[in-house]
Amino acid sequence: MNCASCDSALPADARFCACCGAAQAVAAAKEERKLVTVVFCDLVGSTALSGRLDPETLRWVTLRYFAAMRERIETFGGTVEKFIGDAVMAVFGTPVMHEDDAHRAAAAAAGMVEALAILNAELEQTHGVRLEVRIGVHTGPAVTSTEVSTRQTLVSGETVNIAARLEQHAGAGEILIGPLTREAIGPVADTVEVGPLRLKGKQEAVVAHRLLAIGSDSPELRRRFDLPFVGREPELSALGDTLAAGGTVTVLGEPGIGKTRLVRAWLDRADPPPRHGWGRCRPYGEQGSLAPLADAVRALLAGSPVGEPVLEAYLLLDGTPGPSVEATTAALVRVLATAGVPVLDDCQWASDPLLDLLDHLAGQGVPVVRLARFDVLDRRPSWCDGPGTLLLTGLDAGECEIMAATLVEVGAHAVAAPAAVLESTGGNPFYLEQLVAAAAERAGSDPGADLPTGLQSLIGARIDALPDTERTTLDLAAVLGREFTAGHLTELAGTGPVGAELTRLCDRRLVEPPGRAGADVFRFSNGLIHEATYQVMAKRVRAERHERAADVLAGGGGSIATVAGHLEQAYRYRSALGATGPATAVLRGRAAALFAAAGAQALTRCDLAWADDLLTRAVDLFAAAEPGRAAALRQLGEVRIATGRAADGHRLLRTALAETNEEVEAAHARLALAVADTDPAASAVAAVAAEVLPVFEAAGDALGQARAHIRMAQHRQFDGRHAEADGHLMLGLHHAVRGGAEGERALALGAAGISLWRGPAPVPLAVARCAELLAEHGPPRPAVRVTLGCTLAVLLALDDRHDQARERLDEAGELIRQLGYAEGAVVLPLFAAAIRTLAGDARSALERLDAGAAVARELGAAGLRATIARESARLLLDQRRTARAAAHLASVDPGTLPLRADAADVDGLRARLAAADGDAPRAADLIRRAVEAAEATDSPVLRATAALDEAMVHLELGRPAPAARAAGRARELFAGKGHRPGVRWAAAALRRAGVGA
Repeated sequence: MNCASCDSALPADARFCACCGAAQAVAAAKEERKLVTVVFCDLVGSTALSGRLDPETLRWVTLRYFAAMRERIETFGGTVEKFIGDAVMAVFGTPVMHEDDAHRAAAAAAGMVEALAILNAELEQTHGVRLEVRIGVHTGPAVTSTEVSTRQTLVSGETVNIAARLEQHAGAGEILIGPLTREAIGPVADTVEVGPLRLKGKQEAVVAHRLLAIGSDSPELRRRFDLPFVGREPELSALGDTLAAGGTVTVLGEPGIGKTRLVRAWLDRADPPPRHGWGRCRPYGEQGSLAPLADAVRALLAGSPVGEPVLEAYLLLDGTPGPSVEATTAALVRVLATAGVPVLDDCQWASDPLLDLLDHLAGQGVPVVRLARFDVLDRRPSWCDGPGTLLLTGLDAGECEIMAATLVEVGAHAVAAPAAVLESTGGNPFYLEQLVAAAAERAGSDPGADLPTGLQSLIGARIDALPDTERTTLDLAAVLGREFTAGHLTELAGTGPVGAELTRLCDRRLVEPPGRAGADVFRFSNGLIHEATYQVMAKRVRAERHERAADVLAGGGGSIATVAGHLEQAYRYRSALGATGPATAVLRGRAAALFAAAGAQALTRCDLAWADDLLTRAVDLFAAAEPGRAAALRQLGEVRIATGRAADGHRLLRTALAETNEEVEAAHARLALAVADTDPAASAVAAVAAEVLPVFEAAGDALGQARAHIRMAQHRQFDGRHAEADGHLMLGLHHAVRGGAEGERALALGAAGISLWRGPAPVPLAVARCAELLAEHGPPRPAVRVTLGCTLAVLLALDDRHDQARERLDEAGELIRQLGYAEGAVVLPLFAAAIRTLAGDARSALERLDAGAAVARELGAAGLRATIARESARLLLDQRRTARAAAHLASVDPGTLPLRADAADVDGLRARLAAADGDAPRAADLIRRAVEAAEATDSPVLRATAALDEAMVHLELGRPAPAARAAGRARELFAGKGHRPGVRWAAAALRRAGVGA
């Protein structure tokens, strides 16, 4: 056959064209990825045997050998895939998976050795020969196919090869099993470690185990019944009450939920312990239809004179009913009335005659405990709502934590399962046991990264047993995600409504019906079932379904990030299968563009973690120089800088600027680099902002205009021109709102708050205006609540409302931690120090400044470090700790302070240091410059601070008269601003100058 798109020759079973990547409309084999166990058995010395026997005799002997091996394999539910010369290859797990496939395979292998011993006794007698075999068993993932017409191997993959290599390493009469087989079987296997073995075709050595004996697969030998029982108190009470009243108890639940454990806990707690007997139904093997009940009754009647007669007359020793159901029921009613309680486990595998008999016993008031999975309801729907029915659900979050802690302690594990892993279990105790054990085995890595073998087997078997329509529905749901809507699922299925299938999947507790998530939103009952369902699908099937899901969601209200995720998966699976042509490239390009768009949206919403993930995926998918790549690089660079990864952010910004040929994008990259490379308020940033503003204006780029105006405003603020800055800030805010840029909105409003603090507006008016802006822009926007909340906290402190100020700052601090902005860890201590300074707590203020300085050093934030140094120096000078103050100021380069606000502040502090050193001329020159710089601004706070510094210089030099004039000027300015602490500082200086306050 040829490709419909490019006419390239294709294999008959091709799903994608390797040349162009186009999907092919062919009837493909049903392929699945399954956890299987492969058994290889080969004769030892068959060449010598052929020389001793006549060809016909040899054929007869070989056929007898094959028949004996097949019988044992099929007894345990395995499938003989092929005979290869003298070898037998069998698979457990296909066409249907079982939760105990590894145990079945090992038991079958042991049975094959036993069967051969029986056959050898005959062959030695008739032909004087003995046969010897060696066997290899390995468990692992494989691709299976049930379509014979494809002429493909039924099972393929490394698992098959390893099983064959293990067989070659085994000695005569030996069974070697692989590590995953040993793990899956658990403690019931008696083994000896062999190896590590170097197997042909495998780079890593394999630790094998020689199987000596295989025990029962009883739950008592496989589960952690030694642990303290957790929860289920209402169920325990109901169980005891129902049995005491002579009723039948039916315990229903999914595998591993704790049905057997519940009954055992009740038996352990009962006083006196009731006489009881256990019987277990099995999904394979030859046994009488009533054998499980016979086992339970035999245990109950052990030592009783009526025991064997009842068994012989009514159940027989092999569990065959006789002479009739009615007679058997009557006899059991008589005997069990006083004998005790029979417990029948795994009733979902019971024969119909046994289920009938259990229903008869229930109708006669015989106390029986029936344990079953929800599957039994397909044949006995009445069990769901009987008077003694207990439906077990998962443990709650608190109970899971208790159980996990107990597992860690009892197992001496060093690693506990994290909360996300606990949630993924859905409260299933067995799932939890498996994941905690896995966490210990792979300490230091994610314990939920790969499902443990036992979980893969258990969940895979549940999924594999579903009818075809339910299985297909569940598979498609797994492609959509942990949560999905019935509408999207129906559209993806393309075969009509799937409501009936969803209802049945809910009944089986594989899916949860709509609830809190929405009227049409279904959810996998736990994350492990979702993962296991998805992993079973072949990669090419996943590729097709992800591509279809992307189209469904794109047309049905799905988020662009979700659509992009499906396209990405389709592209990656196609690539892994070798389909790398144009059609695959289209998927890649669509995914990259959508990820970039979603990342840009997340960035505008200030969702940095989500933006980082989306933009990283976009950059990974974009081809070199592909449209959209430069913008994604630049935005990712901005995210990395905002989250504290400055070096990586700078690299990405420079790469974006080098790669782009688009004027607007280059303007964005230039401005972002200018901000990243220098103090955002520096002249260089303002100059770049002024240069790129016309580019943004010409393009109508709202985000660019917002950024340029904000940076120009910040420059004017630090030059003490707050009224001038306000015009740019309002323009920046306007464009930020117009462009939906939440980060720029918050930045503009935060800068406006700074002007309300430092500018001419009196404190009462500034508080009112700040609160007004917060009410207008803040409630749904955490970034705005941070930037305005911090400045409002300072304004409240200026008005001596310190409790309210601390409350505002505490709220801002929590939001900063949620948002993930790295600079928040510097800015928050700065504001906290300002508030504590205003409250008169200098020591606490210095502690917060020291904490902020440490973070600023880590981030390389030079501008913030200079600000912290100045604030620390001021507090230290007020405490007359001049040496430490001088050290802080020494870290501030005067040449980097061209703006008047910074210059006035630093010169005032240096003047105070010079006065403390007795250098009057230098002190006079510096304080003159500080006052002149401050007076050239419209900031009453800056001007008042410079006047107060002047007073302190004069006081230090013993000049009370000029000190009093400067302090009076400071008091006047502070009072005009409404700066209550400042008024007190000026009054204290006046008192030192000998003037009454």
